[in-house]
Amino acid sequence: MQRRNKCRFVSAVLLFSSAVVLVAATPACRAQAEESATTRACSANPVLASSAGKKKSSRKPKNPSTEELAPVCIEIKGQAVEVQEFLQNTARKELWRIGENRASDDTWSFVRYLDADELDQFANTKVLIEPVNFSNGKAALVVRTSDLGGGYVRVQITAHFQGEGHSTDKVSAQPGNVWPLNSKGVLEQDLLKALESGYKPME
Repeated sequence: MQRRNKCRFVSAVLLFSSAVVLVAATPACRAQAEESATTRACSANPVLASSAGKKKSSRKPKNPSTEELAPVCIEIKGQAVEVQEFLQNTARKELWRIGENRASDDTWSFVRYLDADELDQFANTKVLIEPVNFSNGKAALVVRTSDLGGGYVRVQITAHFQGEGHSTDKVSAQPGNVWPLNSKGVLEQDLLKALESGYKPME
C-alpha cells in the first residue's frame, strides 16, 4: 500500500514538474519566435485607425464604387530600401507593364497597365451606376515605408484604378470613356504575400 502511494506521489510530482516547465518555457518560446520572425502584423496605426473610424461613422454611399479600402499593412524586419528593391524585383520577375516609376527614401509609386481581364480581377468593375464594357485600365500603386525601430519597417500599400471603356447603357449612356474604379484588394495582397513568402533581410 505504501509502495503504491509512493508511486502515485512520484507520478504527481513528475506531472507537476512538467507543467511548470511548459508554463515557464512558453513565454520564452513566444519571445524567441517573435524575435526571429521576418514579418508580423501591423501594430496600432493612427492613419489606419482614423480611416477605419471614418468608415464606421459615415453613411453608406449610394454608389458602391465610391467606397475605398484602407491600405494593406505589414511590418517587416529589414531596411526600407531593401523592401522597395524586393518589390521592384518582384514586378520585373512577374513581367508587369509599369510606368511613371518614382522612388524616394520612404515611397515608391508607379502605374501598372492592365488588360480587361486583369482590370476585372483587381478592380470593382461591376458596381458602376451603368454597365460599361472595359477594354483596358491601369492601377496607380503607392508603397510607403516607415522605420519603426528595433530593426522593423512598416509597409503600407494602396492602389487606385482607372478603366477605359464605353457605356453600354442604351437609354442614357455617358459620353466619357475613362472610369475611376475602386480596388478589390487583390493586387495589394499579392504584393503583401510576396513579402511574406519571399523577402529575406540582408545579414
